[in-house]
Amino acid sequence: MKTSKSNRHEVIAGLVWVVLGLAAIFVARGYAFGTITRMGPGFVPIMLGILLVVFGLFAAWQGRRLPEVSLDLRLRPFAYIIVGIIVWVLLVDWAGFVPATVALILISAQSEPEMKLMEAVLLAAGMSLVGYLIFIRGIGIPIAAFGS
Repeated sequence: MKTSKSNRHEVIAGLVWVVLGLAAIFVARGYAFGTITRMGPGFVPIMLGILLVVFGLFAAWQGRRLPEVSLDLRLRPFAYIIVGIIVWVLLVDWAGFVPATVALILISAQSEPEMKLMEAVLLAAGMSLVGYLIFIRGIGIPIAAFGS
């Protein structure tokens, strides 16, 4: 019976997550933790560090059991998404949250060749509306919806 090799890349990625989680816990160890109702400055970094460790261990464990997979790295999606994020950062203060989000979605949608223009426009409109309702109206983040 032939045994398959473990997915080394998955194991390494999981272990990197574990190291990052442990680093976050280490950095935040001196901050007050607080309680769930009155969180201290160390609460979020420690909890995120714990989650990173747990998910990293899970990914490494799964990678041990999964066969090696060849990676098909495509630069197009990566480039469009990074450019979309950069455009959002540059536009949000000048043009406002809604136009910056529309630009982000329309640019990022180009990373998927099968995405139709109408789908991208509807997605951009929906994401902008949801983001506006959650972040500007709901949470009250002081960002102009349109223009500065």
